[in-house]
Amino acid sequence: MEKQKNAVKRERKRLGDILVEAKLISGEQLKSALQKQKGMGLRLGRVLVEMGFATDESIAKTLARQMSIAFLNLNELSIPPEVLTTIPEAIVRSHNLLPVLLEGNKLRVTMADPLDVFIIDEIHYQTGYEIEIAISAESEIEAATKHYFGSSESLKAAMDTIKAEKRDPLMQLDEGFFNTFELGSDEPSVPIINLANTIIQQAIADKASDIHIEPDEDLVRIRYRIDGVLNEVMKAPKGIQGELMSRLKIMAQMDISEKRLPQDGRIKVRVKDVSVDLRVSVLPTVFGEKIVIRILDKTKLQLTLEQVGFDEELLALFKVLARSPNGIILMTGPTGSGKTSTLYAAINFLRDAHVNITTVEDPVEYQIPAINQVQVRPEIGLTFARALRSILRQDPNIILIGEIRDFETAQIAIESALTGHLVFSTLHTNDAASAVTRLIEMGVEPYLVGSAVIGVGAQRLVRKICPSCKSQVVPEPSLEGEMKRLGFQNAPTFKGTGCLTCRKSGYLGRTAIHEIMTITEDIHSHILNSSSARTIRDAAVNGGMRTMREDGIHKVVKGVTSMDEVVRLTRREDVEKFASKTK
Repeated sequence: MEKQKNAVKRERKRLGDILVEAKLISGEQLKSALQKQKGMGLRLGRVLVEMGFATDESIAKTLARQMSIAFLNLNELSIPPEVLTTIPEAIVRSHNLLPVLLEGNKLRVTMADPLDVFIIDEIHYQTGYEIEIAISAESEIEAATKHYFGSSESLKAAMDTIKAEKRDPLMQLDEGFFNTFELGSDEPSVPIINLANTIIQQAIADKASDIHIEPDEDLVRIRYRIDGVLNEVMKAPKGIQGELMSRLKIMAQMDISEKRLPQDGRIKVRVKDVSVDLRVSVLPTVFGEKIVIRILDKTKLQLTLEQVGFDEELLALFKVLARSPNGIILMTGPTGSGKTSTLYAAINFLRDAHVNITTVEDPVEYQIPAINQVQVRPEIGLTFARALRSILRQDPNIILIGEIRDFETAQIAIESALTGHLVFSTLHTNDAASAVTRLIEMGVEPYLVGSAVIGVGAQRLVRKICPSCKSQVVPEPSLEGEMKRLGFQNAPTFKGTGCLTCRKSGYLGRTAIHEIMTITEDIHSHILNSSSARTIRDAAVNGGMRTMREDGIHKVVKGVTSMDEVVRLTRREDVEKFASKTK
């Protein structure tokens, strides 16, 4: 270890100078990064990465060469539990390092900053082991720390505080609550408040879409939905259930004394100067109240149609439909499939100072500047239908209806489209063809549906392959026929093998797959004859419509997602046809 420490001390130049000497960055880039570092308060390496001058992996490999130490790819290692406990978790997290191997009296430690000789001395002093230094990419160490130690040290710390200091936190709250809660600010140091704030804060940091707080018989389970999949992050003792639920209900401005009926509320929080809206739902269960918090990411307000997931062909088709002077455009799919985000992207595409756009939503999930948004309130009689009647007297050009749920709303939407308005809305159906039959089932006359509806889209969200562990695979023989039919014979397919960056799932982030059905003469005649959804779907496919399955396979060939994801979320056309023939 002494030899290594001396090598580190000899190399105790500034990081920027080392990277310039190695020609990884230029002197001008270093000067620019140092200037930006003053205002950001971050380590130089992180600033260089954020400015796009280098990657954390290239920085780590350059330092490894300059200092003659090993570079470790943590995705390829499996660290035993007994090694992880050699260094206190607080040091691991605060100094971005990780113990990886213990052999006799020698402990190998990989670091993001191997120039920090002081922490090396501290580890040697605390553990008594001889320390061998290695270096890894900063992002890999952070991902590995989350994988081995859990998402957040603060979650664990908040729970430890509650266990050590059991008291009634609700008695210490100030009277009156603001709509916006500053997470991480100087709130009263109350354990249950800290825990509630940390649960929300960590979910936002992990880019979760939902937080599930679920009471069980002898514990409370906390799970985050990340990329559409639930991940358990903590099991809390049953004793905190009442206090935690009450705190969250107070934040959402609910009645904390009512525990027998479902309730809904909203919370607005601010994290690092970013405002985030939370939609809160409380449901009584046999073991107490369950809370689900939907995190509404306001960055979706700025989504463009290009970012929604449309490929070039479908994007061009959707833009043509969106520019129509009148008619109804429907987006369909299950809850959480991104329908609302697509419609918001369409509104952003059409938003203009010369156009009057009004929305009717339940609830208004995102507030858009320069758009007139109406919140439905059935308890006082402000329904979709009643709001729409008033909107038609407000001289609108474009109307967005959050969801068509009943005949009255459908009828007014149809009439609006036929009287010169462009209407966007959503329906809960499995595919595009089922949307028109659903309107007819609601009681709308087929000739009105055929005349008003100009296009129907359907979509699902598929997980994207993690770029850090993406590898080529051979498609299953049962799926080769489909790919051959689409002209993708012998085309490469990909899959994520699983790494620390993607939590060993092989996926990171999500995108949408679509199908868009335009109302052709053939489909119009089927609608007038009240044909089945299957007949309309077949006519659309014969007319050139790309199904969601086919759109998914296009994204598989491009390496965006995997065949497993597409198979999981879409139906196979040839299997459907075979099943219908055998009935």
